Parts: sequence; C-alpha cells; structure tokens
Amino acid sequence: MVKRFIIINAGVWLAVVIAVNWMGSVALVEHLALTPFRVANNFEVWQLFTYMWLHSPTDFMHILLNLLFLWMFGGTLEATWGSKAFLRFYMYCGVGAGMIVFISGLLFSPLTPVLGASGAIYGIVVAWAIAFPNRVIYLFGVFPMKGKHFVLIPIGFAVLDFLTRAQGVSHAAHLGGMAIGALLVTGYWRPDKAKRRLKYWWLRRKLHTIEGDKRDGPPGGGYWH
Repeated sequence: MVKRFIIINAGVWLAVVIAVNWMGSVALVEHLALTPFRVANNFEVWQLFTYMWLHSPTDFMHILLNLLFLWMFGGTLEATWGSKAFLRFYMYCGVGAGMIVFISGLLFSPLTPVLGASGAIYGIVVAWAIAFPNRVIYLFGVFPMKGKHFVLIPIGFAVLDFLTRAQGVSHAAHLGGMAIGALLVTGYWRPDKAKRRLKYWWLRRKLHTIEGDKRDGPPGGGYWH
C-alpha cells in the first residue's frame, strides 16, 4: 500500500507539472485542491479527498519530503497493522485533516487553496512514534535517536510554523493530521476509552507504583484500540 501511495502521488504530481508548466492550465489544481469557499458554495466536496494527492508543481521538496516520510514510517505501520487497516488510517488522517482545513479556512482564509499529503503524513509520523517509542532510527543516517525523541522534530517545526505564521504552510492540515493520528493510534477517539483512561489516572494518584509496565507501544491490534 505504501508503494502504491508513492506511485499515485508521484504520478499525479507529474500530471500537474505538465498541465501547469507545459500546457498553462491551472483548472486541474483549482478544482482538486481544497479551497473552503469552493467546497461551501460550489459543493465541490470531493476536494476534501483529492487535495491530499496533489503537491506543489513548483516546489519539488514538497512532494519529496512527504514521500520520504511516508516510506520511512508508513512501511512499519503497514507491516504491523496490515494493508487494509493502514489504508483506512491514511484516509482517516488525510480526509480528517481536510475537514479541519475546511472549517478553519471558512473562518480565516476561505479563498486560499490547500494541497498536499502533509495531514496524512504527520498522522503517520505521530502514530509511528506512539506505537514504537523506543525504536531507534538514525537522523541523517548517522545520529541514533529513539522514535519518541525524533517525532519532536517535525512536531516542533509544525508548532513553530504556526506560532510564527509561516506563509505557504497549512497549519490546520499539519496540526490536524497529528491530532487525528494520535487519537486513532491511542484509541482516545472512543469516548469510553477516554473515560476509562481518566478514571485510571485519577485512581493512580492514590496508589504507589512498585513495578511499571514496560511494553513498547500499544497492545496488538493496531490503532483500533
């Protein structure tokens, strides 16, 4: 599934580059990118799904970084959860981030188009760090870091972009994708589990822990917990 996502994203990006730079047509981007005004007034609701397959035709780093992170972290999640569960997770994060972009865009920038798989990718990165917090990866192929530490880098950049109001970046997509990915992989999207967790936290305040649970990641079964 990860391989298919990479091929689809690369193919769509190439088609957009040809359409925009060689044919001078921007209609493809206008109708497939996520523009809150178009969704609300022209009922182009498909944009909540199609925007996540488009990338900037003028910024190669946009698609390169997204596909690099998809390859680095998506494969492990797919091998753990299975292809169908990973597909659902990817779509939930991408479309969910699109809905957050739509709602926030109506309030602040209804005419600004948003495109890219960053919402789904940030959801994958956060899910990987939660599921494998002690898995070691090598930053730049040299510096060893645990997953729970590495994830602070992209999260930090996303928060920094939001605080500094960086231009050309969809803060709603990045932060929304991270939030949805975290909720899905922890299971806190289910009210009953969130309630049990709060109750456990409250009771634990009155207890003295002698020996902790050292499991690496959530219990088997993936993000459905």
